[in-house]
Amino acid sequence: MGVAPDRFVRVGVLAWTAALVLVAVTVQTAGAQVVPPPSPGSGRVLSLTGDLSVRRGALQPEPLRRHDLVQVGDEIRTGSTTEAVIQTSDGSTIRIFPDSRVIFHERSTGIQRLLHLVLGSIKVHIEKLSGRPNPQTLTTPTAIIAVRGTTFSVFVDETDATLVAVDEGIVAVANIRIPSQEILLRRRQRTWVRAGQPPAVAAQFRGPSERADVVPNRGNGGVQFGAPGGVGIGPAAGPGPRAGGGSGGRGGPPR
Repeated sequence: MGVAPDRFVRVGVLAWTAALVLVAVTVQTAGAQVVPPPSPGSGRVLSLTGDLSVRRGALQPEPLRRHDLVQVGDEIRTGSTTEAVIQTSDGSTIRIFPDSRVIFHERSTGIQRLLHLVLGSIKVHIEKLSGRPNPQTLTTPTAIIAVRGTTFSVFVDETDATLVAVDEGIVAVANIRIPSQEILLRRRQRTWVRAGQPPAVAAQFRGPSERADVVPNRGNGGVQFGAPGGVGIGPAAGPGPRAGGGSGGRGGPPR
């Protein structure tokens, strides 16, 4: 008995449909890049807008792209419109704001650091390890910052003065030259650290810190965090912005 021609047509259509579905799935899988987590001691560019560069040792700076690895000693620089997020192997994140310089996992005498902020603004979230504290140390030219699982922001101005603001958790802050004189910052507290001086008395702020850099708030004579719509802090809360402070509208503490 012969096979009806329309049966051949149906079989052919089904075969072509299956082949097209297989091709589509293959293309979609290839397009969805599977990015492994960074290995211990390294990080990965999780998100990026603008131009991000890295300098490794004595080599010339080269561009960093999304998903690229960041290694120990890498100096990362953001452009004037750049914002990047670096994720470490334990899930912690470092958001780097425009016009900033960060050295990743810098190691020096007696101190192992998550990073060293040379200039600019970062926001850091330290992920806890299975609900337990995750001790980390960050430094700036004037401050040493010890954390155990928290969210906080750090800003360094052109005079090397450092502003630390805590959103969640507890952060210990000291002058890097006077480590024994530390203060504890709790939720919605911040402090300035200047060369040769212990940290200023902790002061309260309102709302999320986002960026810890400050700009003049002409409305009430105080300062506010970040861009317009940020957080107002009264002038009695501690050092305020320096008139005519750094590029991009960033202020710093008075000299």
